[in-house]
Amino acid sequence: MTDRKPGTGPPLASGNFSVTAGEAWRNTRESFTSWWFWLACALGIALAWGIAAALVAWAESSGGFEAGVANAVHLLMAAFLALSAAVLGAVWGFRHPNGSVPSLLLAGAMRGVALAVPACAVLMVVGFNVGGPIALAGAAVVVIVLEVALFGLIGAGSRRCFAKVMPAGVLAVVLMAFLCIGNVAVTVLLLPATTGTGQASVPVNVERDDSGRITAYECVGNLRPVEVAHTDRVAWLATTNPALLLGSVGGELAPTDNPIGWMLSGLQWAADGPSREVPCLSGESSDGLAPSMPVALTGLVLQAALAALAIMSGRWLADRRAAASSGPG
Repeated sequence: MTDRKPGTGPPLASGNFSVTAGEAWRNTRESFTSWWFWLACALGIALAWGIAAALVAWAESSGGFEAGVANAVHLLMAAFLALSAAVLGAVWGFRHPNGSVPSLLLAGAMRGVALAVPACAVLMVVGFNVGGPIALAGAAVVVIVLEVALFGLIGAGSRRCFAKVMPAGVLAVVLMAFLCIGNVAVTVLLLPATTGTGQASVPVNVERDDSGRITAYECVGNLRPVEVAHTDRVAWLATTNPALLLGSVGGELAPTDNPIGWMLSGLQWAADGPSREVPCLSGESSDGLAPSMPVALTGLVLQAALAALAIMSGRWLADRRAAASSGPG
């Protein structure tokens, strides 16, 4: 027994969490007891590895990669695992849309852990075999859990937006298509429009990393006109792509002289804008540049905002349908 009054202090918070956790567990238990769920996890992991291996084999045969860049499979597999997590999370959320927002988020995280554990094990095995960065497996676990949880809210919100399955499914597919493919396509189409003219001085004492990218410099002389691409104006769209989101993390963990790591880290450079590609833009040295905002963080924030919009819209529309069906009074 406790001498606290009802509705005050920690007991209420503890009780609310217990209710939320219980609701989330009942939601998740339906998945864990279904062999379809575990088959979907296995297929998602197998497809991520298969697509990554096929892409690397095709690129090597066509001369796109140097022979011996075997850990490209490891990096690309991690990126495609995030894509699989997003798709599976949306499907699971769509099939189990009932419950409070915290319970749906927690249920999604539980399913994410169930997917992330075997995915991490396979990713570590592949990393040991090809010599990729083992630390990538840890980053993949975090991103997979978050992607399943956030995209689960998007799937659940889409289902709640409509009383019938068909229009809800169309909405979910449209959102998934944009977040997994469309955002990158739109970004690529908009990139040419970001080119313009700026003013830059002359860089001196230039330092570069192993991949040849400029990392530090000082500026001297007068400003002169140069062509610049303000990629930061559109790159934020692509940060919501799950594959690029985890790929950007993989690019940071990979050696800078690795061509795949170089390409995956390109999204960060695009989001940083022209100051990373055009030294001394506006006469500013590297010491005066603002710190980079990690694209993975930007992508997760934007995904969370979209998930919140989807689930809140779904709840509002569901409440309206319930009120309309109950009639006046």
